[in-house]
Amino acid sequence: MDIRTENKINLKAWLEALGMKEIPDEKIMSEIRKVEQMIISAVSPKAIYRIMEPSELRLEGKSIKRHLSGCQKIVVMGATLGAGADHLIRRLQITDMTEAVIADCGASVLIEQVCDAFQKTINDAVDGYTTSRFSPGYGDFPIEVQPDMIRYIDGQRKIGLNVTSNNLLVPRKSVTAVIGVSDRPVRGSLATCAECVLRDKCDLRKEGKFCGD
Repeated sequence: MDIRTENKINLKAWLEALGMKEIPDEKIMSEIRKVEQMIISAVSPKAIYRIMEPSELRLEGKSIKRHLSGCQKIVVMGATLGAGADHLIRRLQITDMTEAVIADCGASVLIEQVCDAFQKTINDAVDGYTTSRFSPGYGDFPIEVQPDMIRYIDGQRKIGLNVTSNNLLVPRKSVTAVIGVSDRPVRGSLATCAECVLRDKCDLRKEGKFCGD
């Protein structure tokens, strides 16, 4: 299904993605506002989901199993900003690297906003209580499950979502995730830093922060 795009990208999250701890000067803010309009004009967000039995998906890793503890069903979802975001970033990499970096970070923030909005749709549609999203590559949930997830939701045909031989999503600004569904309130469980495959090169961890904050 098509997802209505917000006309604003979350500025706080965008600045954090750019590594900025404070509001930048007006020159940089002007660049950000300019790039924001480029992104909004370029993207065509789409998302899809399917409700499944947990046994239907290969759920490897302790973190995803703990997250889904107590859940009788799972939702497999996929979302993408479309190829337009990738094309914009590649074009800016040729014409203006500063704008390219700003656009790359901004598009990453926007796809999360799209996922947040889509999860509200899912929450309203399913019969039960839901956990938060849990994506391949988070904790010790392997990205090798991406092809199965995209096949189960028919992502290539329905929203143009593909996966490379290295299990990376195409278009780049895309997300797949699993959501648990239970007949009673359930919160899920965030992965710990010790389980995360990125723990040795995580910038947040170096700053004493946690990606669940």
